Amino acid sequence: MLRMAMAVTACTVIRCGSGFIGPDSRVPDAFAGEWRSVTPSFEFLRLSIFSSSGETCGIAARLTFSGVAWEGNGELSGDSLVVRMSTVGSAAPTGSVVAHSRDARTLSVQLRPASGSPTALTFVRD
Repeated sequence: MLRMAMAVTACTVIRCGSGFIGPDSRVPDAFAGEWRSVTPSFEFLRLSIFSSSGETCGIAARLTFSGVAWEGNGELSGDSLVVRMSTVGSAAPTGSVVAHSRDARTLSVQLRPASGSPTALTFVRD
């Protein structure tokens, strides 16, 4: 039994390090895809959520607005997607995005900048 557990662990580590994303680590359909904000005064925001390849074996996202892009990696936490974001080209954390799926076409998103108050947004599939 111990050998079996060690073999499963080794395969998992090899899979994660190889850049292969298996079916168990793909982004759920409720989150994956291209999204646009429908929140008044924030219609210029776009959000892309997809499976990341590489070491994290998780989820990647890109939030674009007014010529600025935030990118980050995250994971599922309960019924939410939590992504730690930073400005493209910067190592310093910019904030986080927490998304909840309302239905197949709508995301409720809370944008939490590192400094400042959170902003509640609604996104629909693009």
